[in-house]
This record gives sequence, C-alpha cells and structure tokens, in this order.
Amino acid sequence: MRTKPQPPCARVQGADAHLTALLADVLRDEGVQVAAGAAGAAPDLTLALVSRPEALPRALAHTPQAPVIVLLPFAEERLQRRALELGARGCFALGQPLEALRALVRGVLHGDFAGEAAAAAHGGETA
Repeated sequence: MRTKPQPPCARVQGADAHLTALLADVLRDEGVQVAAGAAGAAPDLTLALVSRPEALPRALAHTPQAPVIVLLPFAEERLQRRALELGARGCFALGQPLEALRALVRGVLHGDFAGEAAAAAHGGETA
C-alpha cells in the first residue's frame, strides 16, 4: 500500500499570531503546512521575521537543516543584502504583493531559488 506523500512544512519564527495566520493562509494555497514556533518535526522551510541586523545570525542558525526566508517589516536594502550574505534563501518585505512571497516559497522548495531570492530582495524587481 502506497502512502500519500506529506506536504512540505514551514515553520514561522518571530511573528505574532495574526501574521502567522496570514502566512498560513498564503502558504496553504501552495500546499505548504505552517507550524508556529519551534515545535514539531524539522521543517522543510523556515520563515523568520527579523527587524534588526543583529538578529539575523540567530534566525538563520535556528534551523540550519532548512532553508530560511527572512521576513522584514519593510524593504530595507542593507538588511536584505546582509540576510542573503548570511545564507538566507530569500527576503520578503511585509507589504509587498503576496504573490511575490508565493513565488519565493515555490522557488525555494523546488530548489530554484536564486532568481526568486534576488527578485524578492529588491522589492520584486530584477536588474
């Protein structure tokens, strides 16, 4: 008997209940289950809300086995660039169109994140 494959799981760190619920709704459309905090099995993806540069290393090291998308309260290029330098697979500034987050998540989960990360890190624009 074949078992049904488990959908990808994402963990959300640093977000309040309202933001976590919004992210869960958006990612559910992509077939991704969302768990808040550090509970449960190892995630396939981590979304970490980071508002200060000094919080980046901790957010990225929390789940080293899973790619991390850094959520930023606003599009701040220096913080975005630093997150990518430290190993984030992409950045998403809150307030951007949610389709950009969906595309970034799809790219990261399917291993084709470079173009999506660059686009998300620069407000959805590519050079």
